[in-house]
Amino acid sequence: LLSLSTESCTMALIDFLSFVSGIGIFLFGIEQLEQALKALSSRSLRIILRKHTTNPVKAIAGGTIATAILQSSSVVGLMTLAFVGAGILDMRNALGIILGSNLGTTFTGWIVTAVGFKLNLASFYLPIVGFGCLGLVSLGKDTKAKNISRLLLGLGLLLMGLVLMKDSIEVFSKSFDVSVFSQYGTLTFFVVGVAFTALIQSSSATMMITLSALNAQVIGLEAGAALIIGADLGTTATVLLGAVKGSPVKRQVAGAHFLFNLVTDLIALLCLPLLLQIVSDVYKLDDPLLGLVALHSTFNVIGICFFLPFLGKFSLLLEYLFKENTGVISRY
Repeated sequence: LLSLSTESCTMALIDFLSFVSGIGIFLFGIEQLEQALKALSSRSLRIILRKHTTNPVKAIAGGTIATAILQSSSVVGLMTLAFVGAGILDMRNALGIILGSNLGTTFTGWIVTAVGFKLNLASFYLPIVGFGCLGLVSLGKDTKAKNISRLLLGLGLLLMGLVLMKDSIEVFSKSFDVSVFSQYGTLTFFVVGVAFTALIQSSSATMMITLSALNAQVIGLEAGAALIIGADLGTTATVLLGAVKGSPVKRQVAGAHFLFNLVTDLIALLCLPLLLQIVSDVYKLDDPLLGLVALHSTFNVIGICFFLPFLGKFSLLLEYLFKENTGVISRY
């Protein structure tokens, strides 16, 4: 019995280390993917953010497209802070981009759910990582080719991390009594989503972990939804940190990002039973993975529709909360 217990503990430890390793590889893959995409498409993204944000609706569309390309609302948020600080974007259009970035980040969940959990990725990621590494070490000073290689490496590592997380949590769920999670309420999962996402600075990673747990039936759809709602709020930490020592207008944009997510996520949390009913009765989605990403997109669209008519007044509120220092220090 002691031997069996020791063996079970060892296997559980290996599964846990595989899961943690999967998170690390996934995060590093996202970072490599972001750097490559930013380098390959920085000019086109700047054109989108500068020229295609002449009104709030266009700004929301620009933020959505830019985030869907970069797969990171934090990067788009920090880029928006830079443009606002440089006077390239005005406050109202920046608010539209921030709103759109929240919707754009939901594309990660759709892509991974449609592909990552339906195909055997174990046979895909190794050659992608191999070709990416080969290109990075053998292409000399060709910057564009190296960025393409970095993109391949990031994609391969992202898939590798996803496989490790998915497989380890499936094995873990078979030897673990999942009923212990039933004692935790929706609010607990929401707080965990906020704290974990703020800590690792990636809502995409939280989404992948939640999808893996949902796929292995470790948690239910309601708990997964609460985690994702919390992740939406936790991801604002990156932009808040980027604006702490910035100009008042930067703090206004960061404040807008936080307030939009706070209000949207609180509405989603309070209306969670209704959202779950929409997913099951209106969308008629039986697959909990598709149901989760559909819910994620739905409450972000609701938040955008709620804020869009009040962007002007919202910007005035932010200007009041984060005032410019207009004190005169010269004698003459």
